[in-house]
Amino acid sequence: MREFESCSYIEHGMVLDHCNRIRSCNNFNPRYGGRPVIYENYCGEKIDWKEFFAIKRRLRDMYRADECPELCKNCVNVSFKEWDDEDYIDYLLLTPWVPCNSNCIYCEAPRDKYVLEHTKIYKVLPLIKDMIKNKILKKDGIIDFAGGEPTIYREFEGLLNEFIKNDFKKIVVHTNAIKKSTAVIKGLRKGIVRILVSVDAGSKEIHERVKQVKSYDNVWKNLKEYAKNQPKGADNVKTKYIIVPSVNDSEREIDLWLEKSKETGINSVVLNLDFNWIMRNVDGDLSSVYNLMKYTLNRAEELNMHCELYGQIYQVKCEVEKTRELNKAGF
Repeated sequence: MREFESCSYIEHGMVLDHCNRIRSCNNFNPRYGGRPVIYENYCGEKIDWKEFFAIKRRLRDMYRADECPELCKNCVNVSFKEWDDEDYIDYLLLTPWVPCNSNCIYCEAPRDKYVLEHTKIYKVLPLIKDMIKNKILKKDGIIDFAGGEPTIYREFEGLLNEFIKNDFKKIVVHTNAIKKSTAVIKGLRKGIVRILVSVDAGSKEIHERVKQVKSYDNVWKNLKEYAKNQPKGADNVKTKYIIVPSVNDSEREIDLWLEKSKETGINSVVLNLDFNWIMRNVDGDLSSVYNLMKYTLNRAEELNMHCELYGQIYQVKCEVEKTRELNKAGF
């Protein structure tokens, strides 16, 4: 092992993405792009792991030669530390499905004709079983389900149960909690599943405006069920608030969200920002969003809650404070 600048996703990450792509990274670098592709047109075929890691190593070797790839420059995930030289995956993001049971105004996937036309649903479970068999996946790494909505994907229960059966230690499910999952409850009880639920509002009115479905009461009902099934004292159930400027960016909604979470038995929350907004405004005035972020952190502290900054809101923090830090929120 030796010290140099690199990225944990480039080194040991794998993303099953929309449009039948496999990537090393799922970070949207607003200035340079990011998200390097390993395979195009992947539909569940058996992978030659020697070839797979040879492709990943091309970028890894650039970092070892102190040549940061152009698309990675100034990305907040690039950090200087000791890196090993082994081939394995310790972060797997599963997000190859587009279908969802909500219609969030910040999510373009349900309305993106290219994504819809170029995303063919395929079986994921055979690939996962092959990765486990070949010891590609580190059991103490992170398995991350995103979407679309993972709980409505036909293999979700089977996939999650496969990871639980094989003693994976940290499984994260990003869900809207409209549909309750028995596998999630099983994993919560074991203390190995963590869920991040995007409620994105405090009031029913704004929740329905953001999600564009009538699901507010059902979501909080399922959240209460999830919260009571996590180990005592654990923070494995978190609500997430994605700020959408001009829609839900008010202190009142933040207050209602935090208070409702607290009442439901949830003491840890996550704050994020509409990806499309930051892509359009990265060089503009970020002060209002930054100030709302600071308000949220202070209000959570007053309620004795833990608030993490996630994804694009963390990019705002780094832009305004002129820093570049590795963000580990949500996991």
